[in-house]
Amino acid sequence: MRRLPSLRGLQAFEAVARLGSLAAAADFLGITGSAVSHRIRGLEKELDVHLLQRSPRGLALTDAGRRYRAAVENAFASLAEATSDLLGADFSRPLTISLTSEIGLRWLMPRFHRFRMQHPDIDTAVLSTYRVADLQAGEADVALRYGDGRWEGVEAEPVLKFSVSPVCAPALKDAIGGLPPGEALATQTLIREDYDDWELWLKAAGVVGFEPRRQLRFVDYSMAVTAAVNGQGILLGYSGYVDTEVAAGLLAYPFDLSVSTGKGYHLVYRRERLADPRVQAFRDWVLSETTTFESVPKQVPPPRDKMNG
Repeated sequence: MRRLPSLRGLQAFEAVARLGSLAAAADFLGITGSAVSHRIRGLEKELDVHLLQRSPRGLALTDAGRRYRAAVENAFASLAEATSDLLGADFSRPLTISLTSEIGLRWLMPRFHRFRMQHPDIDTAVLSTYRVADLQAGEADVALRYGDGRWEGVEAEPVLKFSVSPVCAPALKDAIGGLPPGEALATQTLIREDYDDWELWLKAAGVVGFEPRRQLRFVDYSMAVTAAVNGQGILLGYSGYVDTEVAAGLLAYPFDLSVSTGKGYHLVYRRERLADPRVQAFRDWVLSETTTFESVPKQVPPPRDKMNG
C-alpha cells in the first residue's frame, strides 16, 4: 500500500519552502500563518521527520526538507501538467504576464497594442513586480525576466539584449562635443541607478579613477530618462529602452562607444504551457517583435578600430 501523506500538509510545506516564510505561504494559500504551521507539524508527525528548522531568525529547511522539497515540487508540477492535459487550457482567467515596470513601460507597452489587435479574443493581466514569479506554481503564465537566461525548469528565449552608451539632451551633447569621455563626464551630472552599468562602460572607454562632478540617483529608469530629456545630466542609455527618445530627437549619443552588458530580458515559460494557445500566441508575437527590433540598425555606431583612429 502506498504511503501518501496529507495533501494539505504537502501544500503548506511546498509554499513555505518556496516562499521562505509562514506569512508569505499563508498569503499564497489564503489561510492563517498558524494554520500553515499546524499543517506542516502534522506532515512532520506523519513522516516522523523534521522538515523545517525553527529558530528566532526564522525557518530553514533541514537536509531532509531540502531533499523532500525537490520531490514535492516535481510532484505538484506533474499534477498540474496532467490536469491541464485532461481539462485543457483554463480560459476562465486571463493570460497572466509577469514583468518589471521598466520592461513593461519601455518595451512591452509601446508595442502591446499590436498583440491585442492580432488577438482581440485573449484577455490579459499584466503583473508589474520585482519579485520573480513562480511559474511552476502557476503565479503567471509567462514572464519577461532580466538576467543571463539560465533558470532551471523553464524555457528562456532572448527578447532584448542590452548594450549601453551614455545619452543626454541634444543641447548638452553640443556643450561637451569634441571632449574625450573622461573630461566631458567630469564636468556634468551623472544620472544613476542602484544597479547600472556605468563602470562597465567607463572601463571600456578607458576612463580610470573617474569621479563625477555630481550625481542624480533614481530607482525608476523611466524617471531617469525624463531627467535626461530635460537636460539634468547624462544617463547611461540601454538599447531598447531609450530608442523612442533618440528617434524623436529628445536624447542624443555624445560618444561613439556602445558596450554589450552580456545580459538582457528573456521570455520565460514552462514548456508544457505552450499547449495553451494563448501562451503560444504570446510567445510567437514576442519573438516576432524581437526579430523586428533587431533588424533595425543600431542608433550608436560600433566602436572605431583603434588602429584606424
